[in-house]
Amino acid sequence: MNDMTEEEFRDRTQAIIRARKIFVASGVTKNIGVAFELYQAVCAERERELFISTQGLGNTIKTVMDKFERPLCPDCNAEMRFRQVQENPDGIKLQLVCTVCDTVLNSEQDLQWWMDNLRENK
Repeated sequence: MNDMTEEEFRDRTQAIIRARKIFVASGVTKNIGVAFELYQAVCAERERELFISTQGLGNTIKTVMDKFERPLCPDCNAEMRFRQVQENPDGIKLQLVCTVCDTVLNSEQDLQWWMDNLRENK
C-alpha cells in the first residue's frame, strides 16, 4: 500500500471509529478487525483496504507529525517522536521521545507550537 494522504488517513480513522461504535460497543464482536470487515460489508459508502501497512514506519503509528522534519536525539541522533502528557504542575505539555536510546526530553511548548516551528518534509 502506498503512503496515505492526510485526507485518506483521516477517512480511514473515521471509518474505524464508526465500525467500533457500531459493532464493538453494541457487543456484536470484540475484534476491531472483524468490526471493520462488517462495517465495510454493511455500512461503507466506499471500499477501503482492510490492511494498513506500517512497513515504512516500523511498529509506530502514523501521526500528523509525520509530515514534519523531527528534532534529532541529542544522544544518538535518531529522530524523536512526540508524546503528549496530561496537565501537570511543571507545565510540561509534551515529551520528545527517542525510540532508539530511550532519551526523553520535556517540552513546555504544545504540539501546535512544534507544528508551527518545524519545517515540513518535502
